[in-house]
Amino acid sequence: MSLAAIKIELEDWLRYNSLVRGVLAEWKMLRAGGVADEPQALARRINRLCAAARLAANPAQIRRIEARILQAVKLLGNRRIDWSEFEPSAEKKVLENAAVLKPWVSEREKGVVYLSFEYQWPRLLQNCDVTEFARRYEVVLAPVWVSPYGLVNYLLPAQWPGPVFSHLSDPNDAAILPRMAPNYVVVPLLCSSWVNPDWYEPVPFEKKDIDIFMLANFGKYKRHFLLFKALRRLPRSTRVLLIGQHNAGRTRETLMAEARAYGVEGRFELEENATDAEVFSAFARAKTSLILSRREGSCIAVVESIMANTPVGLLANAEVGSRIFINEQTGRFLQENNLAEQLADFIANAGKYSPRQWALANNIHCRGSSAILNEIIKRTVLAGGGQWTQDIAPFQWRPAPVPIKAEDKARLQAERREIYERFGIQIGREPLK
Repeated sequence: MSLAAIKIELEDWLRYNSLVRGVLAEWKMLRAGGVADEPQALARRINRLCAAARLAANPAQIRRIEARILQAVKLLGNRRIDWSEFEPSAEKKVLENAAVLKPWVSEREKGVVYLSFEYQWPRLLQNCDVTEFARRYEVVLAPVWVSPYGLVNYLLPAQWPGPVFSHLSDPNDAAILPRMAPNYVVVPLLCSSWVNPDWYEPVPFEKKDIDIFMLANFGKYKRHFLLFKALRRLPRSTRVLLIGQHNAGRTRETLMAEARAYGVEGRFELEENATDAEVFSAFARAKTSLILSRREGSCIAVVESIMANTPVGLLANAEVGSRIFINEQTGRFLQENNLAEQLADFIANAGKYSPRQWALANNIHCRGSSAILNEIIKRTVLAGGGQWTQDIAPFQWRPAPVPIKAEDKARLQAERREIYERFGIQIGREPLK
């Protein structure tokens, strides 16, 4: 193995080793300092403690950190902070990855706004009257990263007058969110629950011409090096396609350098910034797809592959929310040791899976998920003495949440305009009409 490959694997081992993570968590707790009273100082403390919680190695350590976070959150109360210190885009008044799902109807029947990607939530807290916004709209949060420990994940519900609906990045979040804030209402769905099956046209297995497809940005956490390492022991005839984009300073050239470190440069195709149509086609043409992350959010690519009728390989120890969709019909769990042999067997038996059939039968798609979300919001509103005469618009994700039906999209434009005129916030990336 080359020195470059040894360095890659050592760095990866340090990143995920539980002992190392536990020590780093303790160091970050110490660095968080004592309890202050000034709002910005309290926010800094919470932010640092959240970083410790994301590293925590065991339940006891997590609970100690949670207790310190809640103490600081209580001291901060409803006092405003300068969010731009923690999120550079906090002053921006456009929430691109958000959608209006229901208009305001009356004092007893609020509208519904869906907010994805945590980095956007501070824009709402920074730029508008939260109390007034909450009086008119229910809010649904869509966290996208595994482990919900984050400053805005704590402060938004703490400063929100009423229930805050949130779906999950990982099934474990269902137990964590209520400990973070009592007004969280858990929605048992993932970011990957909103894929539209109509986008995918399955290809007959005998016509599939890609053995392994991996849709992943070029970030370290996607761990492409494991595939490069396995390729050394797979037949040269194995056709591999990678599609992605740069991430955290890592580019196409970064991946090619890693491939050279393992001696497999030229053993795969690499496409950057592919169109939706190209991605859909690649999923359908692939015999198998692969995700090698140890830790990320729900990973929408898993369900996209399933909808294209391509089984997915996921690491058995992965903290990836969409692991709940992997079963004997949709894919298989893989071990890092002897990965090449497992991939060869996966490819050889790929035609035996029926992922799309399973997903459709179990309503793992945007329409089924919209119905579940609607029922949870409706039940909560009625239990709180509100009214419910109008359902939310069913919606889908790619790359942002938008209503499925053109008529719903057109109907809700007026509400987007109303929010902008009343609060100075644009919901969604499309121009206001």
